[in-house]
Amino acid sequence: MRFFLKFSTVAAVALLSTVGCRVIHHEETTGQYVDDTTLSARAKAALIKDKNVKSTDFSIEVYQGNVTLTGVAKTRTEAKLAEEDIRSIDGVKSVKNDVRIASADPATAR
Repeated sequence: MRFFLKFSTVAAVALLSTVGCRVIHHEETTGQYVDDTTLSARAKAALIKDKNVKSTDFSIEVYQGNVTLTGVAKTRTEAKLAEEDIRSIDGVKSVKNDVRIASADPATAR
């Protein structure tokens, strides 16, 4: 029983400290943080669902509904598909596509 109480306390402190950082610094409200977390999860799910996009090659950051997509795509088409997948999510205000395109330089591919 004591272990459960200690574990619960540590988990609560960890959760509140991650939520609290942005809230304490007045960067966003708790509601906005929760909304951003939800949008991030939806964006990741959209990339996973798209068979033409390798979701593990991308990272997603969300701040106040604005999404920044980073990572490395194999083609420009894959980068554009990932951006379109995220744009189609309700609540996304904008998408900044900072995805780089992988290039296979024959001189370095030995």
